[in-house]
Amino acid sequence: MRPAVSYGILCDGDFPGSQEVRDRLLSCDVVVCCDGAASQFMRFRRPEFVVGDMDSLPEGVMEDLSDRLFQVSEQESNDLSKAFRCICSMLRIGQEGRSLPEFSITVFGATGKREDHTLGNISLLADFAEYLDRNGVRAGLELVTDYGVFVPVLGSCTFELPEGQSLSIFAFDQELNIVSTGLQYPTDRVRFDMWWKAALNRASGGRVELRMSRPSKVLLYLSGWHGRSLNVQEIK
Repeated sequence: MRPAVSYGILCDGDFPGSQEVRDRLLSCDVVVCCDGAASQFMRFRRPEFVVGDMDSLPEGVMEDLSDRLFQVSEQESNDLSKAFRCICSMLRIGQEGRSLPEFSITVFGATGKREDHTLGNISLLADFAEYLDRNGVRAGLELVTDYGVFVPVLGSCTFELPEGQSLSIFAFDQELNIVSTGLQYPTDRVRFDMWWKAALNRASGGRVELRMSRPSKVLLYLSGWHGRSLNVQEIK
């Protein structure tokens, strides 16, 4: 069995201050930096790729990484989206008959500095999950900060959490119903018309199950969970 390949995307938000998060970033097999983040990452090692329009990359760094630049000048999407597309291009996702290795994509540095960028980057995680699913791809996908981790889910699922672990659920579908078990506050009657509606919940300990009334884009946030991945299992 081929080992899983870990891809990391480093955005130009707050560089990971937590040693645990930095170690996770540096342990990625392939790191793709959004152009403004490359200078900070170069303090530790060279990234495999730098993606963006290169307008915020110092000339010296650009020369040093000239063989690793993936320049995209269009302004219709942000650098995180460009970095995600770069990885999809490397993996040739969407090409028929392509046998993909097991892989994961973890986003770092996506929060801080500007709140509008933070909200945009977090919401993009759900779009990325939908794109992979539409192409029949199963991969680990997370956004990690110094304080916790965001995980996208697109349908009914189950996972294990210790008692007292905080869990927030963000959905973007007012018609969606999520029947939950294993949480301190059941979500059965929540109408997801505002982001705060299912935030700040806690696990009762053990198995958490979320039964969704229909496929939809949902983000889970776990505070303090950034050092490890959440093993989410789909429920058919």
